[in-house]
Amino acid sequence: MNGDTSSPQRLLLMTANVGSLFEEGQRLQESWLDVISERILSEDADLSVIHMQETGGKRYVECSGQVPILIQKLAERIACSYPVCRAFLDLNYTSPAYTALGSIFFVHKDALNDVEQFDFVRKQFVSLSPNCVEIRSEGLENESLAVKRKFPKHFWPAIKWGRKGYLHTRWTVHGKVLDLINVHLFHDESNLALIHENPSLYSSNRKRALDYVINQCVLDNDDDSRINRFIFGDLNFRLDSRTFLNKLTEQAEPHPMEDLSQHGSQDLLKDGGISTLRSDLNNASDLRRTVSAIEFRREDGEANENCVLRIERKRFDYFNHVKLLADWGSYLEDDKEVNNFPELYEMPITFPPTYPWSEDPLDSGVFMKTRAPAWCDRVLMNKTAYESQEMHTSIYESIGRQTCMGDHKPVLLAVTLL
Repeated sequence: MNGDTSSPQRLLLMTANVGSLFEEGQRLQESWLDVISERILSEDADLSVIHMQETGGKRYVECSGQVPILIQKLAERIACSYPVCRAFLDLNYTSPAYTALGSIFFVHKDALNDVEQFDFVRKQFVSLSPNCVEIRSEGLENESLAVKRKFPKHFWPAIKWGRKGYLHTRWTVHGKVLDLINVHLFHDESNLALIHENPSLYSSNRKRALDYVINQCVLDNDDDSRINRFIFGDLNFRLDSRTFLNKLTEQAEPHPMEDLSQHGSQDLLKDGGISTLRSDLNNASDLRRTVSAIEFRREDGEANENCVLRIERKRFDYFNHVKLLADWGSYLEDDKEVNNFPELYEMPITFPPTYPWSEDPLDSGVFMKTRAPAWCDRVLMNKTAYESQEMHTSIYESIGRQTCMGDHKPVLLAVTLL
């Protein structure tokens, strides 16, 4: 390593769930590239990193081919300052180990001699090829420069894991060791589970998954006091449902809505209302009752006019979504899931929830009515990294707030390690 170990290093660490970017029309990609490239160039960090989740989007069979093209375009936009790009993209959707994760690294022209990457097979740091864009998307299960794993199914057989997992790389910049871990933890499958079932079911399993990742990424003979470990990705942290809903539904009472289908979501107030539905259910003992929705209503008027909040399996419809967004500071205290990891640190959050934003470029400044707002996208770190940073120059924020970036706003940490 040629660098001076006493030199400070500036890092730009970004996490972006890009599932909304990849579609046939590619309508969001140019604005996304504008925001990301401008921020990378303005920060001018020694090493700029983007951890992506859901590369290829929901239609990954048709759209995964767009991902390397997007990375190539981004590399070209910032090549004047960042001549070296290395990307690890998990695009093999036919593999049982498919995670759809992508980790992209840009090395500044003034730091080319001071950045090396760890080879997990040779167990040593190796230099990067100068002035090149290197995209690695084949055989990541056997990649020596990155460790990519999907969460084992046997952890929780009852839960559909899909593409969730982690991608681990290790670097040195100016002699300082960096562990950079891209993580996508699983989401809350149903909004109703937050009330009607076990509210801690999903958060407990996210903790088990992230604890597993941390344990897996500690290598033999690691000295944790010398490793600056950053865990950033879509951690899917959600608000404490009890305290959050108490704020939203003060002076309103819950009214479960029953349906005969397993995951019913039809409007049960139509055609006779809930009393007719209850009568039908009572006369059909062989039919299984299912709560399809819960409405919180004020009791001083008609139900349709006094519904404060309606929750369905994949719907969260608050009567005043403008107020819900504007008042985000009032429910930031309900963001408690990070407290499950006392060994990890985070800079103070001073930005609105990162999810679920509208995917419509013509109406991008509002939340979608699909989920409760949440700070899903995070940058966490170990004690070594937290105590090594120059606090007054650290920046922790979401970006693209005035631009349609998809349903997730990217989050960045710009930090100088001393």
